[in-house]
Amino acid sequence: MFLEAPGVVKCIGTNVNVGLDIMNTNRIMLRSSSLLFMLSLGLLVHVKYGWGEESYPWKARQPSGVPVRVAVEPPEDARFAHLSWNKVVRTPRGTLVLAYVAGTFHGNHGGGCPAVSRSVDNGESFSAPHVLREFGPGQDYSHCGNLALGLTGDGALILLAMVFDGDNANHIFGWRSEDDGQTWFAVSTEALGPNKTGSVFGNVLPIPDRGLAVFGHYRAGAQPHTHGIWMSLSQDAGRTWQAPARIYDGFAVEPAVVFSQGRLIGFFRGSGGELGNRGRQAVSVSDDFGRTWTTKPSVLQPCQPDSARLANPFAVENPAQPGDILVLTTERKVPSNRPASIQLWRGSAQQLDWQRVRILLEIPHIPDDPHHDFSYPWLTPLGNNRWLMFYYHGKSRGYCPLWMTNVDLAEAGDS
Repeated sequence: MFLEAPGVVKCIGTNVNVGLDIMNTNRIMLRSSSLLFMLSLGLLVHVKYGWGEESYPWKARQPSGVPVRVAVEPPEDARFAHLSWNKVVRTPRGTLVLAYVAGTFHGNHGGGCPAVSRSVDNGESFSAPHVLREFGPGQDYSHCGNLALGLTGDGALILLAMVFDGDNANHIFGWRSEDDGQTWFAVSTEALGPNKTGSVFGNVLPIPDRGLAVFGHYRAGAQPHTHGIWMSLSQDAGRTWQAPARIYDGFAVEPAVVFSQGRLIGFFRGSGGELGNRGRQAVSVSDDFGRTWTTKPSVLQPCQPDSARLANPFAVENPAQPGDILVLTTERKVPSNRPASIQLWRGSAQQLDWQRVRILLEIPHIPDDPHHDFSYPWLTPLGNNRWLMFYYHGKSRGYCPLWMTNVDLAEAGDS
């Protein structure tokens, strides 16, 4: 089975002078008509999609003044108007592949579906959402929740997506692409569900002598565990996945795991127990390629833990400085989610000495504004300490695009 991505629709201007042998007056009329047509088209596009600075008074802002911009607009169909929970990788050929959930909202019975978009021009434009499989009320599962995305050693893409029907049932589906995300083939995830795990999250990453690894958290409806963090391996480049192993039995979700300096380092968002319910993160370390783990509460927590909470973890090794781990946290005010911010931390893979560096992005609190669903930042490097950061931001139900911005980590205090 395979799925083929749709083409990218672009507006192409026409040079009315080419191939025309007519009087100057006709040329002027044609030029004028073409100009009026393009201006009208531009106005319609502006009204339809809301392009322009004044169209997004609610958008997030970088304190440095670097602009943010929409990476992927939702399609017209309200069925897929809410884009969220994005992940991104750059393939060896340079293609940026965004994976995300497209639905009416993200949550129980939100009709979310795993989708991808591609960019072959370094993020200047992305293809329209390409839904890999539909889920929703009345179907086998009512919503796609989170995703994991990564690359195999030969450059193929692996995408795993969790689906669920409330707390009654859950499963994990997977796909592999060998042509930079243009076509996708289903892979075997029978060992991960139904009702054997719960959710998948973060990176698909290679581990020396063990193959590919993916991580997730158990959830209600799974057996024999309903909480904790699990790990699964693939020894055939993501085509089949082995039964999960529980690596942490505490209350935590959304494991973001990186491999650096010969060790696996995981960042788990607390959901109760010793980590509390404000999203304080545990940091887990394995020095034997995932066979055993040591997990402890960390300093990665809200600046104001009494009035704010953290959303998903994100971590990546800085390719310019091996062993330098960059961590992003999203801090949301309770209970309104605003004001909110994305904050940069960094620390050593050996010392685990996490230090808050600065705020990368802020979302203002605008009374009565409905665009308060915001987060899941994901970084991908451009080189020379420059990065692209992706996140979602929009309404909690309905219109919610994916956004992007440039981040320069060579700024004062970042290096």
